[in-house]
Amino acid sequence: MYLKKLILVNWGNLPSSEFEFGPLNLFSGGNGSGKTTAADAIQTLMTAAHENLFQFNPGQDETTQRGRGGKKVRTLASYILGCDDGSFARLNPTDGYIAGVFHPTDNEDGSPFTAILAVRAYIEKSANHKLAKQDSLQFYILNNQYPDQELSLDHLVLNLGQGKSVLTLENCHTSLIQKFGNRNVEKYDTKRAYLRRLYGAFRGRKDAVPESEALNSAKAFSRFMAYKPVQSIDRFVSEEILEKKDLGEAIRSISGQLKTIHGMERDAARLKDSIELLSQAREQSQNYIDTWSRFQFQEYTLAQHDYIKRQQDYVGNKNQQIECQDTINSHQQSIAITRERREQIHEQRVSLEAQRLGVAALQEKDELSKKVKEQESKLTRLAQVLMQEDKQLQTTVQVSQQMSGLLKNNLLLQAAPDLLENDALRQHKAFVQFLKSDALDIQALLGKDILNDIQMLERQLDSVRTLQSQQHDWTNFWVHGKGQSQSILKLLNTRFSRLEMEYERIARERASKQKEIERLGQLQVSYPDYVRRAIEAIENALPQADPRVLCDHVEVVQPEWQAAIEGYLGGARYSIIVEPDYEADAIRIIRNLPGRASKARVIQGEKALRDAERLTIDENSIINTLSFDHATAKNYLIASYGAVLCVADTEELRMTRRGVTRECLASGNYSMWRCDMDESDLVFGVEARKRATVAKQSELDRITQQWQAVNDKMQALGEFIRCIEQVKHLNLADVLAQMLSCHRELQKLENLINQIDLDDHGELEQKLSELKAQEEKLREEEDFLIKQVGQLEEKQSSLKRMVARIADEQDATQSHVETCETALRAMVEIWPKIDIDAELELADQQAAGLDRKLALEQKDALEQQLHSAERKLDEYIRQHNQNAMPGDAVPYDTFSGNYNLHLFKTICSIQRQMDSIFNRLKNNILVEKHGQLSKLKESFNNAFVSNLCHSIHQAINDGKRQIEMLNHELKFHKFGDDRETFRFDFEWLPEYKEYSKFFEEIIRNPELGDGQTLFDANLTKTSIRVRDRLMTMLLDEDEDKALRELDRIADYRNYHRYEIYKEVAGKTPIALSEYGTGSGGQLETPAYIIRAAAITSAFRFSEGKSHLRMVLVDEAFSKMDETRSREVIQYLTQSLGLQLVFIMPTSKCGPYMDLITNEFVYAKCPSSVPRGELQTRVLVDRKVCNQEQIKALWESHRNTIYQQAELDFMQSFAIDS
Repeated sequence: MYLKKLILVNWGNLPSSEFEFGPLNLFSGGNGSGKTTAADAIQTLMTAAHENLFQFNPGQDETTQRGRGGKKVRTLASYILGCDDGSFARLNPTDGYIAGVFHPTDNEDGSPFTAILAVRAYIEKSANHKLAKQDSLQFYILNNQYPDQELSLDHLVLNLGQGKSVLTLENCHTSLIQKFGNRNVEKYDTKRAYLRRLYGAFRGRKDAVPESEALNSAKAFSRFMAYKPVQSIDRFVSEEILEKKDLGEAIRSISGQLKTIHGMERDAARLKDSIELLSQAREQSQNYIDTWSRFQFQEYTLAQHDYIKRQQDYVGNKNQQIECQDTINSHQQSIAITRERREQIHEQRVSLEAQRLGVAALQEKDELSKKVKEQESKLTRLAQVLMQEDKQLQTTVQVSQQMSGLLKNNLLLQAAPDLLENDALRQHKAFVQFLKSDALDIQALLGKDILNDIQMLERQLDSVRTLQSQQHDWTNFWVHGKGQSQSILKLLNTRFSRLEMEYERIARERASKQKEIERLGQLQVSYPDYVRRAIEAIENALPQADPRVLCDHVEVVQPEWQAAIEGYLGGARYSIIVEPDYEADAIRIIRNLPGRASKARVIQGEKALRDAERLTIDENSIINTLSFDHATAKNYLIASYGAVLCVADTEELRMTRRGVTRECLASGNYSMWRCDMDESDLVFGVEARKRATVAKQSELDRITQQWQAVNDKMQALGEFIRCIEQVKHLNLADVLAQMLSCHRELQKLENLINQIDLDDHGELEQKLSELKAQEEKLREEEDFLIKQVGQLEEKQSSLKRMVARIADEQDATQSHVETCETALRAMVEIWPKIDIDAELELADQQAAGLDRKLALEQKDALEQQLHSAERKLDEYIRQHNQNAMPGDAVPYDTFSGNYNLHLFKTICSIQRQMDSIFNRLKNNILVEKHGQLSKLKESFNNAFVSNLCHSIHQAINDGKRQIEMLNHELKFHKFGDDRETFRFDFEWLPEYKEYSKFFEEIIRNPELGDGQTLFDANLTKTSIRVRDRLMTMLLDEDEDKALRELDRIADYRNYHRYEIYKEVAGKTPIALSEYGTGSGGQLETPAYIIRAAAITSAFRFSEGKSHLRMVLVDEAFSKMDETRSREVIQYLTQSLGLQLVFIMPTSKCGPYMDLITNEFVYAKCPSSVPRGELQTRVLVDRKVCNQEQIKALWESHRNTIYQQAELDFMQSFAIDS
């Protein structure tokens, strides 16, 4: 692309006009005439007056755009206002335009376009100073600027009839659109955006180039304008010939990724530390819970042991008391027998004495009297028996009345309707009626004079026999049965046993339901028995497996789908999750469990993860209605049920391979079915468990009603059975018959006594003395036994006091046992996992044979374990909370020093909290971070290898190729009389060669990207050292310092030391960095050569077909001779194909007139009409040169000069001669 036309409006003091350009253009004129002003217009268009890219009036030595040393410099605003030596040609706010029309050369495929820069400036006055200020700045690119459609001066300076007016900036955009179409007009408000699009247009592109390329091109164009001595060849080549590859963003991205990786690794490490601390804290809290449980059961066992011991002591003392009483009774019987014998001997002695005295009749009377006494004693005993029978009769009456009342109870009739039917009721009513009609008053009977009223006993005996017969029949019916059939009592006992079994069954069901409610109240699920047993087996055998149940880690976020989804999953909800490494061991353990426990499932976590990653979840999948706090639970349900869809109705369901509706209808395996689930069986999520709690509470109320009903029936039946058990056969008739016989015998004896003759008697002196001796001996035995009885009674009194004391102690120990059991049941309410019934049964068994001393030692050891577990728990929780996120902290109050139920409840609550946090950190967040970390490492690996290593390695090779291309072009061009040639060369810097080898090794490593990352790649020791060094810089906290160092390493231009060699045939090449002996022209020549190389590099001549091919030179070739200057111009225009615009004073431009195609002559002259504050104006003379005619004229003029010189030379000889 070359500059075809330049349009200036209100630029400096140049006239607003159009300037046509050719291949070789010369700006000439006197000093201060405006040549550089025109060149600065082109420079402004090419650099957008961007800071650090442009320099107005570059030909002036030591000038800069910052006005050092107090110098005033030219500015964009001062050019618009026509500033000249501090005076302004335009005093009012002014709009100015610079427009360049660019066309492609013959070999380029780009479209012509126009670049426009529009500026508004004004004068700011302060005291005696005036300062040009820029108000606004706009940029435009006009596309498709073909000759018949290109921009002209008339588009910017409007003819309004009464004069011409400059197009205002406000109307510029609209006016351009009206003239060229909206599609061809591009407006830019910033300099960088304009430069990117401008140099994109030079490249023939429809879009913008990268910012670095645009800025580099603009800078190269500006620097080429004026010859400046090159201070450092190495720096010049690296900064101006070789293009900088901007890897800053890539470095920042890589650094950010690595910092993110390290941050995540730190987070992961912190998480692992927290998980480890939580694991240890959970272990200690579980240890505390288990130890507290054992401690409480040990306390109960000791209390039960003390109770049993007191009971044994009580029984022992009670047995002694009974034995002592038996001994007393035996002694008293012995005393009675001894006394009876003594009295008998005494009577015999008296009888003998009577015989000795000759009273024989008295003996017969004594015998009869004795028989009378025996009958009277027998009658007394029979009276006592009769009293007992009377009591039994009264009991029978009471029992019959109670039974009558109980038979009216519906509960009793419901308990045994077939046994208590009409026959039983009729027989019982008849017996009760008989009792009421034939009452027998035994007390009245005993109060009568039974010696004189035998006839009354005879009459009573008949009625009593009838009563006895009726009572026997009634008793046989209830107690003994009829014939071979079982009695009602046995049948009722059998029925009672059944009720008792049903009562116990319902009680167990009720207790189980209560436990389920208690677990749900603590937001815990009651697992099926086979799952619970499987979990316990895995925990015991593989505690590291961390077994969990799927339902604890899933929640349904859309409640209307709860029952349907859980019904679809069914038993899969209770699948067991273990650590992946223990899955095989866990299923082997379950396989060996007895009974139904072996049907438990173990999830294939790792397999589920791999399969879940490959699946795409439909937006209607049931997975989208669930939330998870365990990664394995999520992966399992995605892999297993991700294809199950939530559908609206049965019509949609029938065409769905696997689906479910809100109405709990499901499809799968080409069939449809119901998948209802009772609310009491819902287990997914807190809300479901609350609903299940309400449902189970309702079930518990129903079971409790059944339990109470069975209990009421059992109580009624038990009371009826106890009534029947009191019934016995009456023997009233037998007793009365015996009493009647006694009465008859007494009458007989009385009659005999009355008939005795007392005149007969006899003597037995010897017998009498023997009887006296025996009587004395028996009296001594009687006294001894009486003494023994006194001692035994004293012992009995002592035993009685001891039994009373032991009874009190037994009550206390029993109360202690009850207190311990209450504490245990309170503990189980807090921690329902304990099987209290089994533990209590075991404790009761152990209590009987307990070694109390050893048990107390064990209790003390358990208490020490409690203290240790609590201290360690507190320590681990504190360590965890110090490093944990606020949401992951575990609240734990300071220990008050009381190891009581409140502390146990607190630790149980903490255990559940820690388990929840542990699960969320370990099985959810940590798994997610590991996944993110793997992806980040892979992304970092790709970015580091692709964006950095490949880029730097490629840039180094591109730099080499660019130097080689320049050398290839330069070797065909020779300059000056010595036919000088120039070439570029470079050598490695040791530090950077190490980095280059590292990047090359990374690129050529086949393992990278194939499952291996930069962190674990197999590298050489040197490369590992370089990698670690780079990683350290990427992670440096001083980001600015690190990025500067990384930018230095990433800049491929720093990897070599560059040199330019001047070569003359037959001489050693001279390094320009050391070349200081040449003339000014000899030093200026390579400056243009290497700056031309910088231009071609910046304009990317090696890429594509379209490029900017225009350069501008101010104060050109000031130190070169004509021949060397022409060779440089030829190199720039013919070899490189550049359009050249150069500036020279009129006095120096003569030798180049045969080369130029267009000349612009600038002249400043006085003005008759003042222009603002100026009295001068600038005129421009445009010339299009005929090179052939100029060349011929120049040759003719040269010959004339040669001839005149020859004549003058010859004339000098003629005069001398």
